[in-house]
Amino acid sequence: MEWIVFGALALWLLVSVLGAILVKSPVHSILFFLSSVLAMAGLFLSLGAELLAGLQLIIYAVAIVVFYVLVITTIPWEKVKRFEGVYKRELAFGLPVLIVVFLLMGYMVLKGDLAEPVGVVEDNVREVGKTLFTSYLFPFEVASVILLVAMIGAILLGRKEE
Repeated sequence: MEWIVFGALALWLLVSVLGAILVKSPVHSILFFLSSVLAMAGLFLSLGAELLAGLQLIIYAVAIVVFYVLVITTIPWEKVKRFEGVYKRELAFGLPVLIVVFLLMGYMVLKGDLAEPVGVVEDNVREVGKTLFTSYLFPFEVASVILLVAMIGAILLGRKEE
């Protein structure tokens, strides 16, 4: 039964991600992104990672989606419409990179250290917090700076030209 739930959530996630990438409307893209965030939180719950599911919902579903809605409402879409179309050069470069990365990740999952089962820790929240703020403090701070720069960039793009 667990595999059926996991498979249904994974299928929901894949459809949502493809929808977010392929639709043309930015509003529909955000709705598909929100759907993928919910599916990912469901996957985390099915794997017993309640903290990650909660963080997924709090950080992405609330903060990032609100941020995206702010960006969509402030960007003048007349400028963006000029660049509509298929980017053939980017697709020709990105598709082989995507295939290589997918194959490497598949190899790591099947043959590498990721294939070894990890013991479940009794106090999940405490261990994740300790690891996040000791071993991964620098990447955590870098991510916050990147989000700050993105927010400033969205504000600058949304300003009316004088």
